Amino acid sequence: MITTIGKGITVNGTIHADEPLLIAGRVTGDVLVADYDVTVEPGAHVDGAVTARRITVRGNSKGRLIARESVRVLQSAAVRADVASPHLSLEDGATFNGSVAPARTDAAMRVAAYRNKPDAAAS
Repeated sequence: MITTIGKGITVNGTIHADEPLLIAGRVTGDVLVADYDVTVEPGAHVDGAVTARRITVRGNSKGRLIARESVRVLQSAAVRADVASPHLSLEDGATFNGSVAPARTDAAMRVAAYRNKPDAAAS
């Protein structure tokens, strides 16, 4: 099963998912899919932190990218982000502006999970 945010959909706010997520529309806010994969399709826009097992960007992403396993920035992507992941791959033609901190992945995952807990927002 995979959840898809279609081309014509705009989401403002935090997204929590317990299955893989494909983003083809626009998301303004954090995306927390810690145990699954997130794919940002061509033409999609994400403005916020993305936390996932693996992240593949084919569209536009601005914010933090935190992946337990890997971040892939493909040819059609434009990324402006700080990346925390043990593996980062950039295809020829991809646009990347940001920093990479592979040693901070575990800490970044814990911070992202804490910040996105429903109880933490109510405090």
